[in-house]
Amino acid sequence: MKWKNTVDAYGTASMLFHWLTAVGFLSAYAVVYYVIWIVDPETSVKPPLFGLSADAHRVVPLLNIHWVLGITIGVLTLPRLLWRLAGTRPDPVPGSRLEHLGSEVAHGALYGLLLLMPISGYMTTYDPTDFGLFVLPACRDTSWAEMVRAGMGWSVLELEEAMWAVHSFLGKWVAWVLVALHVGAALMHHFVRHDTVLRRMLPRR
Repeated sequence: MKWKNTVDAYGTASMLFHWLTAVGFLSAYAVVYYVIWIVDPETSVKPPLFGLSADAHRVVPLLNIHWVLGITIGVLTLPRLLWRLAGTRPDPVPGSRLEHLGSEVAHGALYGLLLLMPISGYMTTYDPTDFGLFVLPACRDTSWAEMVRAGMGWSVLELEEAMWAVHSFLGKWVAWVLVALHVGAALMHHFVRHDTVLRRMLPRR
């Protein structure tokens, strides 16, 4: 087991960062859309999907899972970025300069997304986030949020509405485009070009 990257493949650390983020990202989406479509009486589909009835008392406990996943992804992204910037990276596969530039831009956008979504999401939290071993206070109750509000001249609701607009826009219109491009490019490299782009991120290459 090689933890560090080489010029030919990603190491175990990079693979863990990548796949843990992917699982957490998809799980966070699954939870929040379950809340929106089924659990929250204000937004649930009517008639109920699969015979499941809405229940307002379950909204916050389920959203807590979404918040835990989102904040964890944001925290994991910081050491992942440092690992990427400080360590060896596999050599690019053959391709045009434009393709390599597009790859760098897409990866940069994904990293930006993995930071902006947790930050904007946390800034909309109105209840504490319970991690089990510790509890993170709701953003509205922190001195940091108070300084932001004072600097902007906004009320609690104005800041949360602004951050919700950012979080919602990224989640609905940006995230899925970037994920689709990322997955599509990996599949194209694997099945069309038959190169190592996808294989070198898999545990058994």
